[in-house]
Amino acid sequence: MAADVFCRLHGILDAHVHLSKKIGKSVSRKISLQGVTNVRDLGGLATADGRTIVPGLMYRGGALYNATPEDAQILFGELGIGTVVDVRCGWEREAKPDIEWPNIDNIHIPFYDLDIVGIEYTQPAPGTVPYGRDVACEPDHYYRSLSNELTVGQMRKAVAAVFERVLDGEAVYEHCSGGKDRAGILAVLILSILGVDREAILQDYLITNDSRDRHYDEMFNRFLKFSQGDENLARELTLAHRARPENLNAFYEAIEQAYGTMDSFIRQQLGISDEQRRKICAYCTA
Repeated sequence: MAADVFCRLHGILDAHVHLSKKIGKSVSRKISLQGVTNVRDLGGLATADGRTIVPGLMYRGGALYNATPEDAQILFGELGIGTVVDVRCGWEREAKPDIEWPNIDNIHIPFYDLDIVGIEYTQPAPGTVPYGRDVACEPDHYYRSLSNELTVGQMRKAVAAVFERVLDGEAVYEHCSGGKDRAGILAVLILSILGVDREAILQDYLITNDSRDRHYDEMFNRFLKFSQGDENLARELTLAHRARPENLNAFYEAIEQAYGTMDSFIRQQLGISDEQRRKICAYCTA
């Protein structure tokens, strides 16, 4: 990440007076929309050193292809989101493109995409078959697979895009398809950089189940296709694909085995020096 990205801190003191007042108010992290699931503000989470992530800077959630005009007004009007970072595969994005909205930048940085990244996830869970280019993964294997060098390179780009836009004064919404796996890992990296401890990161990740469980039938029917009509297997897959602590543990273990500690991963693989990290934290927390 270029060093100059983190030098755009003009007006930081005045901004923090305003943003600190926002923290002092009652802020609901979950955002209820009609056509978009699993949406929440990363603001309001406490860091390990007792600070708080400023609300209104970074959001995570599901894809925006079903966003209603009312949803878009909330996201891009009321919340002031100016940049969307989409980490889905290209074929997912083409099949279900995000809603377009005036003056909104939509940046595509896929974690997996054979044409763009050079690698695609193609390993189906035992007993399942691919459905087109989509597969029902085995979660432990999938989360460990994200530590490959090509996907890590995309993580570096995605993290840089988020913080570059935030430091330029724009709110950012990052998403994958359902907002659980790829968007969840991007949120893990963002929150780790900001100094949130793993337990708090896990609790934010598990909030996904509030949305996912409300859409159980939709999830079950999706996995029923992969299981070729085997209802027992579809039920097992639906439960296995909830947000679980084991998923994040698998990712952490894979990263640490390949690259060392999370702090060294942030420095060496995400390209964020300790000084750059301090500047990010100074802007994004209060």
